Amino acid sequence: MSLSRLQTATDILKARTRAYEAEAHRGMGLGDAAVSPPLALGASVVDLCLDGGLACGGLHEVRVGLARDIAAGSGFALGLAARAIHAGREGAGRGRQGIVWVTDPATRVDGGGLFPAGLAQYGLDPSRVTCVEPGDLQGAMWAADEAAGCAGLAALVFQIKGNPARFDITATRRLMLRARQSGVLALVLRQSGEEEASAAVTRWCVNTEMSGADETFERGVGAMRLSLTLERNRAGRTGQWLLAWNPKARSFDHAAPHTTDQRISGATPPAHSLDRIPASADRRDSAGKMGQVLDHRQDFGRAS
Repeated sequence: MSLSRLQTATDILKARTRAYEAEAHRGMGLGDAAVSPPLALGASVVDLCLDGGLACGGLHEVRVGLARDIAAGSGFALGLAARAIHAGREGAGRGRQGIVWVTDPATRVDGGGLFPAGLAQYGLDPSRVTCVEPGDLQGAMWAADEAAGCAGLAALVFQIKGNPARFDITATRRLMLRARQSGVLALVLRQSGEEEASAAVTRWCVNTEMSGADETFERGVGAMRLSLTLERNRAGRTGQWLLAWNPKARSFDHAAPHTTDQRISGATPPAHSLDRIPASADRRDSAGKMGQVLDHRQDFGRAS
């Protein structure tokens, strides 16, 4: 991207941000801001702590302290996005479909990417997931801002690495305002990130936990488990829970911790059975294709 194009895109972004912020402030002053129903996780104690669930139409941060936990963090974000799509089909947010997953290029080295067949465990259609891969952080922030303002979208996931200075509290506040106006569930998935001030309504720290055994498949691995810590909550209450993803109900459930004997013997308690991925020899169909991939790593400026 040339310097002139970059400056033009930045000026447009700043002008739009000022307009959105002014409109949002007017809305809050008149009391006509859009109010979306809370998005329940499914785990009763967690939902109770959140007064019914996450504020859909707001910004939430999912943080993993180590790169090795990014899969658990991604799983938690995908679970929330799947719940948002389900709410779009059944609830007040009817008509909301699709997920936009924007990645900071710095995350691709050790963060990997989404696997279409794995999305089936969350009941997600890969063709409904649009991956945006800009060439730099500024392009990624621009794409995330635009996606957060799309009213027909169920969820936005913005994956970044660490705590870059450019993605400061002003940038998160801008995302928050746009998500609030559009009703989109906006998630910042911070890979290898530390705690810092932001405009997010909630901030979660995710750590990987050992999965249980599959109930129906011998030697199979059970559902994803994760240790979830609510570090920040504007409502004031925080907490820590052990949750497991339930692929049948497509919700989060409370999970029992493994006992010391189970850890030593290697025997693990049953968890929810997975929608198993068949062995290669039995696989009839190829994995579903992902949705549109917008790769502008070479020249993102042309799109702007």
